[in-house]
This record gives sequence, C-alpha cells and structure tokens, in this order.
Amino acid sequence: MAYVALYRKWRPETFKDLVGQEHISRTLSNAITSGRIGHAYLFSGPRGTGKTSTAKIFARALNCEQGPTPDPCGECEPCRKIGDGSSMDVFEIDAASNRGIDEIRDLRETVNFAPVDGRYKVYIIDEVHMLTTEAFNALLKTLEEPPAHVVFILATTEAHKVPATIQSRCQRYDFRRITAKEIEARMAHIVASMDIEAEPEALSMIALQADGGLRDALSILDQCASLAEGTVTADRVRRILGLVGHDWIYKLTAALAGKKTQEVLEILAELLREGQDLKQILVELSLHLRSLMIYQAAGSLEQLDLYEEKQEALEEQAKFFPADRLMQMIGRLHEALTELKWSPQPRITVEVALLSLCREEGNGEAAAVQAVAAPADEARLAQLEAKLAQVTAALAKGAAAAAPVAAMPAPRPARPAQPRPAASSGEPVGALTADESGVQLWHGLLQELKARNKAPVLACLQQGRFVGMNQSQFVIAFGNSLMASLTARNYRALCEEILANLAGRALRLVARGEDAPLAPPPAPRPRKEPEVQIESPPRVEIPPEERPPALAKAMEVFGDNIVAVEEENS
Repeated sequence: MAYVALYRKWRPETFKDLVGQEHISRTLSNAITSGRIGHAYLFSGPRGTGKTSTAKIFARALNCEQGPTPDPCGECEPCRKIGDGSSMDVFEIDAASNRGIDEIRDLRETVNFAPVDGRYKVYIIDEVHMLTTEAFNALLKTLEEPPAHVVFILATTEAHKVPATIQSRCQRYDFRRITAKEIEARMAHIVASMDIEAEPEALSMIALQADGGLRDALSILDQCASLAEGTVTADRVRRILGLVGHDWIYKLTAALAGKKTQEVLEILAELLREGQDLKQILVELSLHLRSLMIYQAAGSLEQLDLYEEKQEALEEQAKFFPADRLMQMIGRLHEALTELKWSPQPRITVEVALLSLCREEGNGEAAAVQAVAAPADEARLAQLEAKLAQVTAALAKGAAAAAPVAAMPAPRPARPAQPRPAASSGEPVGALTADESGVQLWHGLLQELKARNKAPVLACLQQGRFVGMNQSQFVIAFGNSLMASLTARNYRALCEEILANLAGRALRLVARGEDAPLAPPPAPRPRKEPEVQIESPPRVEIPPEERPPALAKAMEVFGDNIVAVEEENS
C-alpha cells in the first residue's frame, strides 16, 4: 500500500478529534442535535487549522445512517464514501482553479437534483475568496435560497476578500491559530501511536515553527521522521529547518552587549560558512531578544508561545540590556528584515544592522547626555538674550537720532508717484565695502534662516544679492522694489537680530530695488505746498481660526497688514 502522509493519515474523523477549535465543534454539534442546520456556512482562519476537515466531519454527521448525529459512526457506507472522497453527495470544489462564472452556472444546475446516498448534498468550496466578481454574483441567489437538501460550506483564509453580500447569507465561524502546546501534545500522541521516538525539545521546536498550523507541524514531523536515524532529535530538526540554534544566538547576544564588533562579524561569518540564511539569523536573534523583553516584564514565558529558551540563559542575558534598549534593538532588526527584501547585498545590510546595535545608545543614556547639555543650552540662551537687549537699545538710539521721514514709513501717495527705492532706513550713509567679511556675513545670514526653518524669509532674501556694508549698515539689492519693500517691512527685525549676533555689533538692514533710482528723491519745490499726510486705512483684524488657507499663506509671506477697501460711490 502506498505511503500516506501524516497530515492525511491523522486527519480528524469526528468533532472530538479537532485540535484547538472547541468553540466551533461544540456549536456545530449543538446545531445538529437541536436540528438547527443552516443552509450556508463560512469557515475562515489561517492555513492548517482544520477548516476543510471540519467541513468533511460536518458532511459525515449529516449523512451518517445513524444521524444526523454529532458523532458519526465512520463505518456505514455514507461515512466511508465521504472519508475516501467517492461520495456522490459531497462535492469539494477548489475555487482557485474553478473560479469562473461557467463553473458556478454548472453548480447551480446540479443543486436541484436530490441526494444519491444520504440526506444532504454538501458543497465544500475551498479558497472561496478566489472566485471572480461575476461568479460571486451568479452564486448569490442560489446561496440565499438553496433547496432544502443542500448545504454550502465556504472555506477561506482571507475572509475580508469575500463580498459582504455573501457573508451576510452565511453563518461565519472563525478558526483560531492552534497554540504550540496543543500542537506539541497532538504530535506526542501521534509519535506514541506510531512508535516513533522523538525528543520533547524536538517536538517543541517543530510546534513553534508551525506558527499555529497543525498541518504544517505534521508535515515537518513527517520529514524529520523520514530523515532521522532512529530518534528525532532537536539537532536533527534544527538542521532540517535551517535553524541557527541557541548557542550561536547566545554568543551573538553576548557580543552585542559587550560592543565587541570584531567578534560579532566573526560569528556572522562563521554562520554563513555553515550555510545559515541571513534572514533566519535576524529572525532568531529578534525572537531571543523578545524572550528577554518578556522575561524582564513578566518573569515567566509560559503560555506565551515564545522561542524555546533555557531558564539559566534568560536569567543571565536579561541583565545585559535595559527594557527600552531591547525594544530599540528589536525595532532595528525588523527594519533590517524589511531592507533584506530589496538589498542587492544582503550581507552588508545585516552587518550594518548588527554594528549599529553595538554602537547605538539606549534612551536612558541619551537622557543623561541631554541632562548634561541642558546647562550649556541655558547659558547660550542667556547670552543671546543679552545680545538681543543690546541690539534693541542700539536700534532705539538710532531711531531717536534719525529724521522723522527716515524713522517713519513713507505716507501713501494720493496719486501714482514716481517709483522710489524700498529701504529699511533710507539709503546707505557712508562708503560701502563688499569685502570677504561682508560676503561671509551674507552667507551666515542665509544659513541661520535655514537653520531656524524660516522658509518664507529665506525664499525672499535669496531673490536679492549682497551689495556692501559699512560700520552701521548692511545693504541688499533686489531685482524689483516689491521684494525689497517686503523685506524691509516684514523681515527687517529678524534679519537685523541675526546680523547683530553674527557681526557682534548692531547693523541696519537696507533693502533696495535695482529697478528704482539709487539717488534719493529730489527735494520738493519751494513753491509747492507741504505734503499732507494721508491717514492710513483702518486695519482689519481676522482671527486665525477664521482665515482661509490661501489667506493664511499670503499673510505668512506678505505680513498681516490687512486694510479695508472703501468702495467709491458712483
């Protein structure tokens, strides 16, 4: 007789044989006992958790000669035919390869025929989420109102891809991942029944690698039993699965804790020479660090399905790192695992990640560094405030000594006037020099604006160029008077503060437009009446929460001097 794989040979025959799905087996058994048998069921959950096996047990329970019963006999003809797949009343359809509308139309034509051997015709549609939209639409009406002798069982690993219209017509049962302890107990029962010798550590290792799927665990056990010479040992399982092993992980963790970069690289090179996978190295290291983190927090690893660890090793290595450092290291390893998918040189990616773990400091050390640096920051802030006070006093003296016309903003002309230069304090007084110190001061001003994240001011000043400076003034020329006026009106105070800090003395910012005459405007004619100062229009105050986004951006660039516009009466 041909060899039968373990996961097929030990497929559950009754609801009592289901592992880890007691909530589902109990519900279905009660439904059969009470006669509340639905017409459509949706089984969803991870792979290898018993969805198809439960569907076949349910079909056998409905069609057993002694039933419907939650405990089918397994010996009558309907039970045997359903078990070996020869029943004419149970149809197992793979939606991945029969996903079109034509297959569903054929199904709709066959549902009306009466069962051949049993009471019910059971349609098991596996991976139902693979059906096309048209196929789902064709199935919809039949699924909602099938004949009384038909039961649909839809199985899927991705329930979110099943349309809501289909789910609303089904009773949904969610299969959960099987715990490592439950998988280990089931494998222990199987190896005892088949006279296979296996170490408990080997079974525990297989259960962890199965990741909640009993079918995966039995497939790994089948492979290990075939290759093992006598006993299935932990070392044999580790070699078959390509695992790194605890000893190497413990050595690597100790080297990382001691910041021994050369030893870390040597361990990595040795593992690669033995044929270990880079991804597996990072996965097992992150699992070990997770065990250390949980051990520090809870003091026990029971019932957590963690990486199989020795208590002595956990007690020793949990002292190497603080809790926040462990979380930081696990995050860095996960980043490296993501980078491995796209890296042209995976080994370099792993080496960089491990070396960064040797050199990065924990949050506690960073906080200590910040605490030491705090007094220095406070001293620097006090120094800047003192310089700002000096600059403010110097500006006040200059404003008092200057002429009223130079100190006050120019009045708005009643009629269009000749263009005049935009300046913050009039035209430069005294000879200007554009030497290396002035150029450095100009570049320093731009760099400081960039460092302070003053993007609007920086964008405006980059439209101009440094012309020259003297003992008290710093002159910038712009291509047009609009930018010069904007700089003088809105950004002068900030620029003068930065210039004073850089130059060590108060400097007056002069901004002028190159499209305007460089000479001051001519004096008014003697016979002309003195200019009458026109009252500025009233300011309009708009609260920040009422400003539209476009207006808020304009006020950030051009200032918040908003005036009311009076409409002329016709």
